Amino acid sequence: MNSHHSLWITFRWPLLLAALTLTGLIGALLADGVWDGLGAALIATAVAAMVGARARAARRPHQP
Repeated sequence: MNSHHSLWITFRWPLLLAALTLTGLIGALLADGVWDGLGAALIATAVAAMVGARARAARRPHQP
């Protein structure tokens, strides 16, 4: 496996979350109406991802 491929695998989800969150933030700040709700939902994807990651880590058995 080359380093470019492994970097993409490592950073694809964080980059997607960053793009969604930034789109939601900019949209909610610059537009009204539908963008407010859509922006909140896009920003909430990052929160949902953190909660999900925390839940998966809590279910994983602890290493001594």
